[in-house]
This record gives sequence, C-alpha cells and structure tokens, in this order.
Amino acid sequence: MNVDWISHLLFGLTLSAILLKDRSRGKMALVAAASLLPDLDILWYHRSGLHSPLVLLILALLPAIRNRAFFAPILTGFLSHSALDIFLFDNSNHAIKDLANQVVANESMAQSIEASITNYIAADGIMLFYPFSSEKYSITLSEGNYTIIAGFIAAAAVFTLVWLYFKEYRRR
Repeated sequence: MNVDWISHLLFGLTLSAILLKDRSRGKMALVAAASLLPDLDILWYHRSGLHSPLVLLILALLPAIRNRAFFAPILTGFLSHSALDIFLFDNSNHAIKDLANQVVANESMAQSIEASITNYIAADGIMLFYPFSSEKYSITLSEGNYTIIAGFIAAAAVFTLVWLYFKEYRRR
C-alpha cells in the first residue's frame, strides 16, 4: 500500500528543513507542492513515470530555467516522494482487513475495503529508471518494518520541528 499524502508532506518538509539553507515560507510551500505532485498520476496510472527520479529531475529543472532558486526545493519534494513510494506494505497477514473490521465491524465489508485498497491504491513499486526502463522496483516491508519506517519518519519530523523552533527562538 502506498504511503499517504500526510507522510509525503512530513517527509518532504523534514528533508527540506534539514537539507535546504533557505527555509522561507515560499520555499517550504514549493517543497510541499512538489512532495504531492507525483500522485497526480493516480488520474491515469498510479506510479507511472511521474514517480521516476529521472522524470522528476527534468520536471524540477524546468522552473529552474526561469529561477534557479526553485530547483532545490522542488527536487527535494519530488525525490522525497519517490523515496517513500519505493517502500511497499506486505499485507499478507490482512492487516488492512483487520483494521477495517475494527471500524465497520462487518467481515464482508472489511474484505471489500481491503480489496478496494489493494486493487486501486496499492502499487507494485516505482519505475526507477523510466523512460529507459518500465520495470518497477520496490522494497517490501513487513508490518513491523513498516511501523518502524513510519515511526522513524514521524520522529524525524518532530525532532526537526523542535530543532527549528529552538534555532529560531535563540535568534530572537
């Protein structure tokens, strides 16, 4: 199952807070938009070439022709998206169905929810080398590993926000 848009925002903003010198609101808005943009391909074929790091590099270069300052924030947002989407969730233990059953308390409805999520939202990797190859690459995580990765992203986001807060507080 793909990582949701909140994770893409958190990861993109966290990476940009760590990597970029200019953390102005405008640059962070660029990162936020860029971290979500690759999922526009859900309108035609999710995890298409729009998730490919090579395609995203070219897309980041286009606005940089006009203003070089756009390149780093856009590329950071784009690549943070691909970095998260290369991870897939192993649902072989039917964790999605079990979670859905907790909410709807109906086994057949929970199975239907699981089927919808795995058929329409879940992906089978990203086209890492598109347009040179359409082969998809992924790293499949078990429930435990997926939780560790998600926890690491959340912890990194919290740590970065606290670090930036105190950094700004000391400047005043």
